[in-house]
Amino acid sequence: MTREQRDAAKQRLELLELRLDGISALTVNGDAGELGFTLQPIINETVAEIVSLEKTLATKWEFLFNFIGGGWNSEVAFTKEDAIEQALFNYGHPDTQMHLRVDTSTFRVSTPTDYKNQLSSFY
Repeated sequence: MTREQRDAAKQRLELLELRLDGISALTVNGDAGELGFTLQPIINETVAEIVSLEKTLATKWEFLFNFIGGGWNSEVAFTKEDAIEQALFNYGHPDTQMHLRVDTSTFRVSTPTDYKNQLSSFY
């Protein structure tokens, strides 16, 4: 997920919460008679999407990347851009012991197959 996608998901979540608040305002004490019956599928769909978005936004991803000149490592972050920034700080920052050259074009979400292939380079 990129920052742009994450920001769009946050915005969608806010809109869904506003929708749910608006529907709740239409009902009196949780009962709107026939209107409540008509709105129930919309409420269920909205709640399900809110739960899904909250789960997605709370998930950090492992990003694999390579170093220029050989080697690889990983960073865990919410977005690809965050992972790149973390790697540059951890491995390319002048104040650190290591001064490696991170290849920013190689960042990708880790998959079990990709991770296994990377680990095979140790054997």
